[in-house]
Amino acid sequence: MALPTRQQEKHDYQTCDDRDCPRYPCQVYKEGFRAGHVVGWHRGYATGYSEGYQKGYGDGYAAGAASASKG
Repeated sequence: MALPTRQQEKHDYQTCDDRDCPRYPCQVYKEGFRAGHVVGWHRGYATGYSEGYQKGYGDGYAAGAASASKG
């Protein structure tokens, strides 16, 4: 029977890729990551949509004003 090496003992919850890992730190980290990702995605989407809409509206208004003045 071989003794476990130092490499085998180390189990980093931040890099664990086992979806069904029974270790509590792994489960908590994965759950927090998923929840944070969902919240961050929704906030980022809302902010990006708002900024994009404002930029598109400004660019379109400027282009329309420029074409009307050439008119």
